[in-house]
Amino acid sequence: MQTRTRQVIAAIERWTERKIANAEPGERLPTIRYLMREFGTAQRTVEAALKPFLEDGRLVARPGAGIVVAENPVEAARADYAADLLILYRNSDSRLARVTLQEVAARLKASGSSVLQLGFSGDAQAIDVLERIGRFRTCLIQVNFEILTVAFLAALHRQADHIVIDGVSATGIDVDAIGTNWREALSIAFRAVRENGHEKIAFLTSAHHARQIAMARREFELLGSALPDPSQRWLIELNALPGSYQIDDIAMAIGRHADDRGRLPFTALIVWGVVEGFILERALSELGLEAGRDLSVIMLGSTDFQSEHLGRFDVVGNSHAEKLAVFERIIAERIADRPHEPQTHYLPISHVRHGSVIDLSTD
Repeated sequence: MQTRTRQVIAAIERWTERKIANAEPGERLPTIRYLMREFGTAQRTVEAALKPFLEDGRLVARPGAGIVVAENPVEAARADYAADLLILYRNSDSRLARVTLQEVAARLKASGSSVLQLGFSGDAQAIDVLERIGRFRTCLIQVNFEILTVAFLAALHRQADHIVIDGVSATGIDVDAIGTNWREALSIAFRAVRENGHEKIAFLTSAHHARQIAMARREFELLGSALPDPSQRWLIELNALPGSYQIDDIAMAIGRHADDRGRLPFTALIVWGVVEGFILERALSELGLEAGRDLSVIMLGSTDFQSEHLGRFDVVGNSHAEKLAVFERIIAERIADRPHEPQTHYLPISHVRHGSVIDLSTD
C-alpha cells in the first residue's frame, strides 16, 4: 500500500472515530461518494477505511439507509459475551498468586472491562462450569505449575476468543504465556554466589514434575558440574509445589545434610518456591542459622513483593509491578481483539541485594 493511500485511510479513520463518538445511535453517515470527494480519494480507499468499523459492529450497513452508527455500539459488541475477561485459577496456598489475579482484575475493571473470577480444584469441575457460563473475549488462567490438559485447553478455546496463561510452562501453542525463565534466574543466583567465593552450593526447590521446575533442577546440575569439585553441590527437593512449603519441611530437608555438630557441608543456599520470607527465616532459625552470618542465601522470586524476601534475603527474579503491567497490556490487547500472534512473554530478571550473601573471596 502506497504511503499516500495509508495517510488517507488514517485520516478517514480519525474522522469516523470522531463521528461515532458524537453521533446518536442510528444516525446516518455521509455517503461513500461524499467521502470520496471530501478526502479526494477512490471508492476502494474509503471502503478500506470503513471496513474495521463495520467488522467490529460500531457501524452497520442498512439497505436503503446506507451506513449508520450502530444502536448502543458498546453493548451490542458485548452482547454475545458473558464478560470481557474470565479469570480461572487453580486453588493454591500461594498468596502472591491470589494477589496477582486480584490486582489484574482491579486494573481491567478500572479501565471499563467486565471481569468474572472463578476458582477450581480439578479439570473436570472447571470444564463443566465452562460449558454453562457462556463465552468470553479472553480467559486468563493460572494453573500453579499443574499440567494443562488437552481437554481443558480445548474447553477454554471453545469458550474464549483468546487465552492468556500465568506462567510459561505451556509454550508452542495458540496462547499467550506470561512468566519468568527460572533457569535464567537460577543461573544469575549461582553466578552471584560463586563470584563471592562460594564453591559448595545447594539448591532447595520442589520435586514436582512440572516443566519449569524440572528444567530448573536440570540447570542446577549442569551449573554444578562446572564447580572445581562437582560433587560439592546439593539438590534439596521438597515434595510440595512452590508456594506451599512448610517451616518444618524446609528445616528438616536442610538439616538432613548437617553433621553431628549441626554444621552444613555447603556455604551457599539458593531457594526457589518460598513465597513468604518469614517461613524461610524460621526454618533457618530452627537450625541455629542466620542468613548472611552463618550461611549465604539467595531467594528466587519477586524482587518487589516485600513479604517474600522481608528486605533481608537477596532475591533474583522479576518485578511484581512489571508483571502486572505486562498482564494488563496483553489482556487489554486481547479483549480489543488486536491481531497479534500469541507468544511467550518472558519477564525481565534482576538481582536485588539485601545482605544475605557472605563474601568468602576476601577471606
